Amino acid sequence: MDMKRYIGKRMFWAIISLFGLSIFIFYFGRIIPGDPIRMMVDPRTPESVVEELRRSLALDRPLYTQYFIWLSNVFRGELGFSIHSRRSLTLDVREYLPRSLELIFYAGSVQIVGSFLLGVAAGSNINKWQDHVTRIFSYIGVSIPAFVFAIIFQLVFAYQLGVFPTGGALSEGFSAPGGPTGFIALDSIIHGRFGTLLNFIQHATLPAIALAIPGMAQVTRMIRSGMITINQKEYIAMSRGFGLPEKDVRFKYLLRPSIIPAVTVLGMQIAMMLGNAFLVEIVFRWPGFSRFAVNAMLRSDLNTIVATVLIIGLMFAVINIVIDVLVAYIDPRIRFSRR
Repeated sequence: MDMKRYIGKRMFWAIISLFGLSIFIFYFGRIIPGDPIRMMVDPRTPESVVEELRRSLALDRPLYTQYFIWLSNVFRGELGFSIHSRRSLTLDVREYLPRSLELIFYAGSVQIVGSFLLGVAAGSNINKWQDHVTRIFSYIGVSIPAFVFAIIFQLVFAYQLGVFPTGGALSEGFSAPGGPTGFIALDSIIHGRFGTLLNFIQHATLPAIALAIPGMAQVTRMIRSGMITINQKEYIAMSRGFGLPEKDVRFKYLLRPSIIPAVTVLGMQIAMMLGNAFLVEIVFRWPGFSRFAVNAMLRSDLNTIVATVLIIGLMFAVINIVIDVLVAYIDPRIRFSRR
C-alpha cells in the first residue's frame, strides 16, 4: 500500500468517526434535562415569544430533522447560539479557540523537545546520573497533575520571583494585533510587533510548561524503555562490532525503532490538551477555549457542549492522521502491510 492510499484510508475512517461522533453528541445534547429556550430568555417572557423562538430554531421539529439542519449549518460554519455568551458560537470559537491552540502548540513543542532529549539522555546512559535524574523527573511528572504544576509555577516564578507574569495572555499596554489569522504570535510577526510577541511568550511560558510536564514525563519513560529494549537486540551489537560510529548506532538504529510507541502516545496527549487544559487556563486566567467551554457546560449550554466535543473530536482526527503518517514514515512495514 503506497502512502497516498494509506493517507486516503485514514482520512476515510476519520470522516466516518466524526460523522458517528456528531450523531452521538447531538442526540446526547438534546436529551439532557432542561429547556434550552427557557434558559435563553427571561423567566417573564410570554409563552407566545418562547414558542416563536422555538420554531425559529427548529426545536419543534423531529430530532432527525433537527440533526440535518444542524449538520448543514455546521458545514456553513454556523455552530448555533450560545446560552452562556448570548451570541453566535462561531464568534466565540474564533475568539477563544486560537488562544488555546497557541498554548497547546507551545506546550506540545516543549513536550516533544523535552521528552526526546530526556529520553535519549536516559536511554543512552543507563544507571548513570543522567538516567537517575530523568527517572526522578518522570516519577514526579507522572504523579502530579498539570494544574498543581501551574499553581506551583505561579507562586514561585510569578509571585515570589516576579520573572513571569501572573496570568492573562498580554500585559496592560499591549493589545492583540488585528488579524488576519487570529493568533497573537503569528499576527505579531506579520505586523512586525515583536514587543507584543515577546510579551505573549512571557505570559504563555508557565502555563505551557505546566501543561507539558505530565505528558513529557510519560513519553520520556517510554523512549527510555524502548531504547533499553532495542539496545539488547543482536543487530545493535553487530553494528557496534562492525565499528559503526556510536552516533549512527544511537540515532539511526537504536532511537528510530524505539520512538514509534512514544510518537503515538505523544500525539494523543497533544490532542487531549484541548480538553484537559481548562484547569491550567483557570489558574493563569488564560482566555482560552477550554476555560470558556467548561464554564458554558456548567451552565448546561447544550450548543456549546455539542460544538466543544465536535471540535475536540476534529482535533483528535487530524492529529491521529498526522501521527499515523509519521509512524508509517518511520516504520515502512506499517504502510506496506497487507493487513
